[in-house]
Amino acid sequence: MKNLLLIISVILLASCYSVKKTEEYPPANPALKTTPFSRGVNFSGWFESFSANSIPFTRYTEQDFIDVKYLGVDVIRLPIRMHSMTGGAPDYKLDPLLLEFLDIAVNWAEKYEIYLIIDNHSFDPVQPTSSDIHRILLPVWKQIAQRYKNRSDYIVYEILNEPHGISDAIWGEIQERAIAEIRSVDQKHAIIAGGTEYNSINKLSGIPKYKYDNIIYTFHFYDPYLFTHQGATWGGAPLLTNLANVPFPGEYKRLPKIPVDLKGTWVDNSIQNTYLYDASYAALSKTLDKAVAFSLERDAPVFCGEYGVFMRNSQNEDRVRWYEFVTYALDARKISRTSWDYYGGFGIFKTEIGSFKHDLNVDVVKAMGFKAPEQIKRALHPLEEGFVIFDDYPGKFVRYTGYWGDSTDFSLYDTNAAQGKYSMRWGNVLQYNTCHFDLDSSVWDFTALVKNGFHLEFKARADKYVKFDIRFLNEESSKSLPWRMRFTVDDTVLPPDGKWHTIRIPLANMKVHGAWVNAEQKWYAPEADSFSWKNVARLEITSEYQDLKDVLIRFDDIKITR
Repeated sequence: MKNLLLIISVILLASCYSVKKTEEYPPANPALKTTPFSRGVNFSGWFESFSANSIPFTRYTEQDFIDVKYLGVDVIRLPIRMHSMTGGAPDYKLDPLLLEFLDIAVNWAEKYEIYLIIDNHSFDPVQPTSSDIHRILLPVWKQIAQRYKNRSDYIVYEILNEPHGISDAIWGEIQERAIAEIRSVDQKHAIIAGGTEYNSINKLSGIPKYKYDNIIYTFHFYDPYLFTHQGATWGGAPLLTNLANVPFPGEYKRLPKIPVDLKGTWVDNSIQNTYLYDASYAALSKTLDKAVAFSLERDAPVFCGEYGVFMRNSQNEDRVRWYEFVTYALDARKISRTSWDYYGGFGIFKTEIGSFKHDLNVDVVKAMGFKAPEQIKRALHPLEEGFVIFDDYPGKFVRYTGYWGDSTDFSLYDTNAAQGKYSMRWGNVLQYNTCHFDLDSSVWDFTALVKNGFHLEFKARADKYVKFDIRFLNEESSKSLPWRMRFTVDDTVLPPDGKWHTIRIPLANMKVHGAWVNAEQKWYAPEADSFSWKNVARLEITSEYQDLKDVLIRFDDIKITR
């Protein structure tokens, strides 16, 4: 009887909260005060490195500012891991290289009249915000405010992204001290303040009434979480990696089967009992009304700093419906917003790194209220000439540069260069740690380069014995395994003499290794002809054979050449 009653109740819920596309959205009352900007994106993955020396500065260019201006963006939120880019206690002096790069971003924003939110993104999603974070937060913000106090009104400060694991009272006091520190040198620019529990909309009311002018209050919006984060490989237990095809809005007939690893968890319970309401327009509207109520009560503007849907396991039609509704709901309430993100898993492209002319998810872009340019169909072009992967900066075909390994010493801007201004430094790594250059694999076909005798060429130097692999990887996707094509470098190739050596590796002489599939956490043994030169997604350097502790290797002038 209990099971029968449960089934009946679920069906009734479905009839109440499954919303047809033709149904009107719930009406909304607007906030009375608004921000000077209205809609934009987060430029994630740009300044979020653990040091200024590893900022992949060429990931975004002036052209990206031009492109988003075309879309209709009037604000960019720029996440910066500021606290990782200081000289440490007691002064916490910001790295001049960070400020040099940030100046360029500020210049571009002002040139195109786009608001730029300098977002202090110094947070760990798992570790609680420290109750003594003020020791670094205050001097960091004093330096930022001092540097940009005379810049245009297009510059905005955001105190800290997603504080959590800290009480409202303690965080409220720390945030007020940070605001005071900024106002001691800069009375001009707007400041964004947020509440605890990861900038929860429910914690807006926990923010104290600050006495300072020109304060904007922020929240993040990812409701319903099971929809927006299905497929996520991060976060608290249980992970949602295997959760897929969760619908929006909630619809009983489309509820997915629960993956084995999520059986009996809160995820299982939510899908079975509450999701149909959680994923209704009514539920989302009710939550967003809290921001309006706060705005009216405080007589202050509110801003949604992050919102979005992870693309990996969600259906595109559902993503579009979610963005359509949330765009309407925020606009109707006169709440400004920046989506998470531009490039990335929540981004506006068909893949995590796409081309503005070829790969925009036009349906998502339009659902977000932006103007999408006409897309040009992709075509693979046989690559017949060499190109630069890294000289002073990553080359034009490189979409992202990074590394993996907590102990890693990594710099893209080491001044001990073989030529030009900078070399790349990598070392102090554990076995299997890597650094990498992500390439635009969807455009170029490398087959002709292999056939015509081209080489991977680079300069390198090491003071101690080293042995590592340098390898190309295919893309990891539903259509492709990340097969590796490698060459092993040891002391016969790179002597440990502290001198620069030029290493030339014929592409045709590289060997297939195998494939490690992250999504499955599984190793695939090499197969004949498994690697495809038509689908080269990454150049990777890895400590395949051993730890390389207290060992530094420098690289320069990395290129494909005849």
